[in-house]
Amino acid sequence: MAGNTGVPGAFTNNANNANTTGGQIQADTATNALIITAPEPQYRQLRAVIDMLDQRRAQVMVESLIAEVNADKALQMGIQWQAPFGTNAVGGTNFGTTGNIAGLSQGSTAAAAAGVGTGLNIGTLRTVNGRNVLGSLANFLETNGDANILSTPTLLTLDNEEAKIVVGQNVPFITGQYTSNNTATGSVNPFQTVERKDVGLTLRVKPQISETGTVKLTIFQEVSSVDYTKASTIGLITNKRSIESNVLVEDGSVIVLGGLLSDTFTGNKSQVPGLGDIPGLGWLFRNESRTRSKANLMVFLRPIVVRDASATEALSNNRYQQMIGVQNSSQPSSNILLDTGGAAKLPPINESPRPSGK
Repeated sequence: MAGNTGVPGAFTNNANNANTTGGQIQADTATNALIITAPEPQYRQLRAVIDMLDQRRAQVMVESLIAEVNADKALQMGIQWQAPFGTNAVGGTNFGTTGNIAGLSQGSTAAAAAGVGTGLNIGTLRTVNGRNVLGSLANFLETNGDANILSTPTLLTLDNEEAKIVVGQNVPFITGQYTSNNTATGSVNPFQTVERKDVGLTLRVKPQISETGTVKLTIFQEVSSVDYTKASTIGLITNKRSIESNVLVEDGSVIVLGGLLSDTFTGNKSQVPGLGDIPGLGWLFRNESRTRSKANLMVFLRPIVVRDASATEALSNNRYQQMIGVQNSSQPSSNILLDTGGAAKLPPINESPRPSGK
């Protein structure tokens, strides 16, 4: 224990019963107090040291900002055709991008139209032996995808104390499985082992305030997500972006921890040799697709030193009022027939929260 907090008489000086060459110190953890038995000079020295240590510790509020902007653009254009003669095709092209034209021709007209793919599809039909046959198919497709993600996790912790916040999901991952046919009836008893991991946003920070006001931060920040678009036979696939670093930041200043700037281009072209290179006419003998992906990810951080109770209260009141404003703007519109009293709201800052309905 470093001293006493609000416990009268916790520091006891029993100089008459103490030896002049030493003393005794006992700690009472229940009352956060020290019992000192020592000569007067030694007691005064100990009391001076304890008074210096037993002070209000400063706190640090760490604001983290994760800004991510992604843009994906894809273009595809291709032509497939076949020249039917009787029930067989004697020539044609097929690049397998929007469905096999020979396979689509074997089905009905409705099945062929449903299987050609997305985008603009232009085709021609011919009647061969009383049956409609898909003779040509042109496919045009453009896709654009944009994502703008902004996350602002905030933590308040004591000086030189680690704090952690996790916002996400606890996803199960299969780590092992066993199947045994061990009964006379032939029934199967499956067995699986599952490990759960946090997937989402994780921020772990440990601040240390110097005498000049500079804050040293030990930071670990991770943003992860499950990619359900990519199938895997052995389990789920996760996307992960993490930063682990030690930095020095001035009180109230913004610093960039790191980021990712990527620009990826992918092109794929299938064509008939020679014929696909003919200007203009070559489009009848080739299929081409292009994809471009841009990702911009930046992580910023700002520590704010909170040294006294008034600063802590002002900071908390500011965040409290922000939440009240967000809740007021999210109230449902008035409806005479469906009046349920609106959504819950935080009470004013000068009132204590009360349970709903009381």
